[in-house]
Amino acid sequence: MIRVTTDEAGVVPTDTRPLPVITPLPAVPDPAFERFVRLVRRQLGVPVALVSLVDAQEQVFPGAAGLPEPYASSRRTPLTHSFCQHVVTAGEPLVVEDARVHPLVRDNLAIRDLAVVAYAGMPLVDADGVVVGSLCAIHDRPHRWSTDELAVLADLADACSSELQLRTMRDRADQAARRAAEQFRRTQELLEERSGVAEQLQRAMLTRLPQGDGTALAARYVPAHSGDAVGGDWYDAFGTADGALVVAVGDTSGHDITAASDMGQLRTLLRGYAVDRDEPPSETVRRLDRAMATLSVDTLATVVLGRIEHRPAGGHVLRWTNAGHPPPLLLHADGRVDVLGTRPELLVGVLPEAARTDHLAELPAGSTLLFYSDGLIEQRAAGRDIDAGTAQLVEALGGQSQLPLDALLDRVLARVVEPRDDDIVVLAVRTDPLA
Repeated sequence: MIRVTTDEAGVVPTDTRPLPVITPLPAVPDPAFERFVRLVRRQLGVPVALVSLVDAQEQVFPGAAGLPEPYASSRRTPLTHSFCQHVVTAGEPLVVEDARVHPLVRDNLAIRDLAVVAYAGMPLVDADGVVVGSLCAIHDRPHRWSTDELAVLADLADACSSELQLRTMRDRADQAARRAAEQFRRTQELLEERSGVAEQLQRAMLTRLPQGDGTALAARYVPAHSGDAVGGDWYDAFGTADGALVVAVGDTSGHDITAASDMGQLRTLLRGYAVDRDEPPSETVRRLDRAMATLSVDTLATVVLGRIEHRPAGGHVLRWTNAGHPPPLLLHADGRVDVLGTRPELLVGVLPEAARTDHLAELPAGSTLLFYSDGLIEQRAAGRDIDAGTAQLVEALGGQSQLPLDALLDRVLARVVEPRDDDIVVLAVRTDPLA
C-alpha cells in the first residue's frame, strides 16, 4: 500500500523504526544501480533519481543521476539533507508534492542545497527484510505524482531490492563456502600431524540422527578395510525449520584420509545449503555443483538428496534428486519393495551447470526408505555387479517390513561378502512407525 503524504493533508508520519546499522555500499557509482536511476528518469521524466542507502550517520548514493555538485562527485550527504531517512524509519513509501510547505521535510537542507521540491521514494529491502534505503524520483518544482508514476517507481524499487538481496545472499554463500573450505583445510592438517585423529574425525562426521515427528531413522557406516577408520562415504539427516526431514547419502572417490577430507567438505557444503531454504533438492545440488567449481574442490562424488515432507492431509512424501548414486529402495508395509530408479544424471563436481531433476514418491504409513552406497551392492572381489547386487538387496528386504530398523540393517549387511573393497553406508527411514 503506497502511503501518500501531501502538504494539503498536513500529515506528519510517525517514524517507528531506528535507522539500520549497515555497512553501505561504497559511495561510488555502481553499474546496476546506475541503470535503475536512468530507468527512473526516463520513465518518470524527472531531473533527479537516486538509489540511496541510509544508516545512522549519513546516506550514500550508489546510483545517482542529475545531482548537483559537490554531491554528484561525493555521492553522499549528511542526514540533514536526507528525505530517504523517513522512508527507512517508517518502512513505507514517502510522496511529497511540495517539500517547502510539507510539515515533515520543510526544514530539510536538501530543499536549499539539492533543489528537492517534489519527492517520491519507495523502500529498498535487504535480504533480512529490513528497509535500508530508497529508490526515489525528484523534481525541482511542485509536482502531483500520478498513480501510474508511483506504480512504475514501486516496480523498479522491487527490482532494485532484488538486486540488493541477491548480492547479500551471494556474499553470504561465498563466505560460508570459504569458511567450510578453511575449516576442512585445517582438519586435513591435523590429520597429517596427529595419530588417532582419524577415528575422532569419523565419529564427528557421522550425524546424530533425529527421531520423532512421524519418522524413525537408523544408519550404519562400515569402512572399506578393517584397518581404515575413515573413507569417502557419508550419510546425513536433519530437520529443517519448515518441518521437512532432509536425508542425504554420498560417496566421494577414495578410501583414505584425503577422501574423508573431501567427503567432509562436500557434506558440510550440502548441509549448509539445504538447512535454510525451502527449495527443491535439485536446486540445492545445483548450488553444490557451482560451489565446487568456484572453490576448486577437486573431487567427484555421487549424491542422493531428499526431503521427506508432511502432507497437509496426513502422510509423507519423498522429494529427491539423484546425482549418479544407486537408487533408494522403498519397502512398503505389506512387504513389497520398489526401486526408486531415475534417469541417470551426472556426479557432482563434473559440470557447474549440470542438469538436475526432482522426483516424487508417496510414503505410506509404515513404509521404509533405504539409502545406501554402492559398496553394499557392488563387490568386485566377489564378482558381483551393481544390477545383481541391487536384485539381491531387494530380495533381502522383501517381506521384512515388520523388522525393527536396526535388525533390518543387520539383515542387509549380513549379506556382504568379505573381504570388502569399498566403504558401505546404509540409512533407513521409516514413516509413521507407530501407525
